[in-house]
Amino acid sequence: MLKHNLKIFLLFLVVVILLILFKNGQIFDTGILFRSWFGPDASVNSLLNPPDNLTEEYKQLLVENNQLKALKKENEGLRKLLNLQTEKQYNLVIANTLSRDPVNRNILIIDVGSKQNVVEGQAVVVNDGIIVGKIIDVGPDASKVRLLTDNLSKLAVKVGDDHNVSGVLSGSLGLVMDLNYIPQEQEIKKNDLVVSSDIDINIPAGLVVGMVEEVEFSQEEVFKKASVSPLINYDTLTIVAVINSL
Repeated sequence: MLKHNLKIFLLFLVVVILLILFKNGQIFDTGILFRSWFGPDASVNSLLNPPDNLTEEYKQLLVENNQLKALKKENEGLRKLLNLQTEKQYNLVIANTLSRDPVNRNILIIDVGSKQNVVEGQAVVVNDGIIVGKIIDVGPDASKVRLLTDNLSKLAVKVGDDHNVSGVLSGSLGLVMDLNYIPQEQEIKKNDLVVSSDIDINIPAGLVVGMVEEVEFSQEEVFKKASVSPLINYDTLTIVAVINSL
C-alpha cells in the first residue's frame, strides 16, 4: 500500500513540475535536441555549400598563379638570352612580341626597329641561342619577323655531330621544316642536331634550329630530304632577341 501511494505521489509531483515549466515557457523542445544531435554540423554545411565569395577568390588565385608562371617563364628566357650575350659576345636587342600578322601567323611583329639599329636579314633568337626567324621588314619602332616555319623562309644549315653536312632549310605549312639539298653520300639520321651555317653574313654560325625528325631518300634522286622539328613551341613566343652585331 505504501509503495502504491509513493508512486501516486511521484506522479503527482512530475505533473506539478511540468505544469510549472509550461507556465514559465521553459519546457525543453525535444526537436531542438534531436536536430542538434543528428543534424549536419555548421562546418560541414559550409564545406558542402561554400559562399560565393570563396569561388571568386579561388578564380582570382588561379589567374594570379598563371600570371606568376608566365612571369617566371619570361624571366628564365631573359636570363638565358643574357647568358648567350655574355658567352658569345653578341650585341642583342631584346624585344617583345606585339602581335602576329593577321593573314600569316608565321610573321611576328616585335617592338624594336631602326632606332635600335635593327636591319633586314638579322637573326631572331630565344633562350640559349635558338634561332626562330629573320627580320624581313623594319620600321622606326617595330619590325616583322619571318619564322623559320614559314614556307617562304630559307636558311643555310649544317647537320650532325661534326656539323659537316650542309643543306637548305625551308618552312613547311607552319608545322615543321624541310631540309633539302643533302648529298646522297652524306649520312644523317633521326635526332641529329641542325644548326645555322656560316654562309649568311647576318646569321652567326652554330645557332640551334631543331632536330631531324625523319630522313627521306631515293636512289634515283641526287639529294636526300629530311623533316626538322623545332625545339620550342613557336606559338608561345613572347620575348625574343635580335642579333644586330656579331
